[in-house]
Amino acid sequence: MKKNILLAVLAAGCLLTHTACEDGKDDFLSDFSTIVYFRNSGELPLTIYKTGENTDYQLIVNKSGSELEASTSLNIGIMSDASLTAYNASEGVNYKALPASCYSFDSSPLQFGAADLYKTVNVSLITDQIEQNTGTDATYVIPFELYNGTDSINVEKRYAFIIPQVQTLTVGFESSGFISTDDITGDQGTVTITQSILMPIVSQWDLDCQVVVDPELLNAYNAENNKNLELVDENAYTLSVTPFVPGSDAAVVTITLDKSKLSWGQQALPLRISGTSNPNFPAEEAKSTCIIGVNYTVPRSELTQIPLSLDMLSSNATVNGDGTGLAGLFDGRGSGLHWHSNYSGSVIDAVYGHYIDFKLPQAINHFAYNFWTRFENANGAPKRTIIYVGNDGSTWKAIGEVANALTTGNEEFDSNVFSSGESFTYVRFSVVESNAGNVCTGQYWNCGEMQIFGK
Repeated sequence: MKKNILLAVLAAGCLLTHTACEDGKDDFLSDFSTIVYFRNSGELPLTIYKTGENTDYQLIVNKSGSELEASTSLNIGIMSDASLTAYNASEGVNYKALPASCYSFDSSPLQFGAADLYKTVNVSLITDQIEQNTGTDATYVIPFELYNGTDSINVEKRYAFIIPQVQTLTVGFESSGFISTDDITGDQGTVTITQSILMPIVSQWDLDCQVVVDPELLNAYNAENNKNLELVDENAYTLSVTPFVPGSDAAVVTITLDKSKLSWGQQALPLRISGTSNPNFPAEEAKSTCIIGVNYTVPRSELTQIPLSLDMLSSNATVNGDGTGLAGLFDGRGSGLHWHSNYSGSVIDAVYGHYIDFKLPQAINHFAYNFWTRFENANGAPKRTIIYVGNDGSTWKAIGEVANALTTGNEEFDSNVFSSGESFTYVRFSVVESNAGNVCTGQYWNCGEMQIFGK
């Protein structure tokens, strides 16, 4: 009788002091008590992935109290519809039980021996069935309860509601979109570029990924971004993909480039994950592609300076009376010694902005430049410059783009090397945005001095 009274007090106390029951301190009820409960009770959100296999989950039932060496037993089962309805009403929730076709477990009574402090119950979750039977009208659960205990069951921890959420386990490139890589120089040997394919969990499977080169992906990128990147020659690279293996969350794509077969200049290798060895693991659409940028060029130290002269220079927007005209590009650095583009808004070129053309004394494949801002300030310094090349002064091909953040007068910027597989005799230095604004719609830019280099 004393034991029954104490248990009744426990039940009332748990209802009034929820936190105390949660932390387990009151599981030790008296010198006569043994109590069992779910170690993880209440809501148990669980993400399960569509892998073609069932997902296993372990429920743990603890034995506690003063008499830890006592033997006890109880049953584990699914709440009846009536019990679940009553629970919903008392707790203000909207649980709906998933049908028995969605899971399996061993419903045999749990027998605790003297040395047993806990027992585990394996629940096998059947992913396809759960996905088919889960709706949006309620929170769908597998509602477990403990009952028929030979000793006490903690009333606060007698229920466990597994809430499975089915997700497709996708794979995808670690980086998508356009990926810049280090410049490649030298004409012998190979260079490797790697890109990882990831899955959101550690793999439990051997999984192969198929990766292909997709020229249409590059065509779409060029059209969308007003670029003209060419495809890396198919003879200049090899492509290999290591598989996912158990214990890893990454597969690795390795691109090996043969320098002796590369073309000069900027080019790209557009990659697409075309599939995997298990159809349950599709590629995530947003991460299924990437474009590896490849720039094959020469060290800047191999270039020589090309002296500037007025007969080499022309522009669509030289302003009179501010600076020294085109001569300002090479007449030294000092106050008033600069070239300035038109700032009246009368010269509008939506493609090239305001440009300076260089007619070269001989054909080259590689170009670089040094640039100084106007001596007095950087109010008209370039922010975005596109380098075009050609051979007739009217047909142009973009081979590079430069983003600047110049802030002071007489500030120097030295460019990288821009290369082209086809030699050229003209360079168009096209500034489309400056610190003054959008040059293509009427703003201006200026320059204190320039030097150009070629090979």
